[in-house]
Amino acid sequence: MVGGGIGLGELLICAAVFVLLFVIGAVLLLVRNRAASGSGGPAAAVAAPRAHEVVFFLRFEGADDESYVRDLIARHAGIRTVEQAREAALDVVRAAPTATHAFVGPANEAPEGVAACGCGLPGGVVLGFSVRARRPMSTVADDQDLRSVVAELRQIAAWTPADFASASIAASSARLGAQPTLVSVRDEARPGHQICVFCRTAFLAHDTRCPSCGARPST
Repeated sequence: MVGGGIGLGELLICAAVFVLLFVIGAVLLLVRNRAASGSGGPAAAVAAPRAHEVVFFLRFEGADDESYVRDLIARHAGIRTVEQAREAALDVVRAAPTATHAFVGPANEAPEGVAACGCGLPGGVVLGFSVRARRPMSTVADDQDLRSVVAELRQIAAWTPADFASASIAASSARLGAQPTLVSVRDEARPGHQICVFCRTAFLAHDTRCPSCGARPST
């Protein structure tokens, strides 16, 4: 059409463009809303509970590690003071990198205290360490991450007398069906360890060769 009027074809094109823009806007809004709701959901789902009394379980296997942990438990029997609790926490920090299974949570998740926990593997030694504070303490969101476990133990190692209420350490009986259930720790989450880039074996950070394949760490 000639003149100032708009033809039918032009109207259809304008309408199509309008519909396309509307659809794009709706899709972008939906994606933004899902992202916003998703960012809040997982964080709340994995948030670690806090409690005045927290229990740590760490399982060790192998003759050397088992002997070391048994001696550690014997040294710290009968914790009475904050100084003794701090020393026990530091000793557990030193032992933790070789643990195979772990659990850290509120004491009410361990009905038998440090006396028993659940583990599907026979043998080994399970160290139970229970601490009660005068203020709420953190636990961990991921028991498989030994770095998080060690971080919480270091918090106890920095306690003042005002923090301390009580603590105990013992060799736990690991049996099927007992609660809580220990989980296998991830190799890459072991403090003081590195992962071989060739065979994916975890070994001590200061070692110059992988004990499994003999490769040198990448630099």
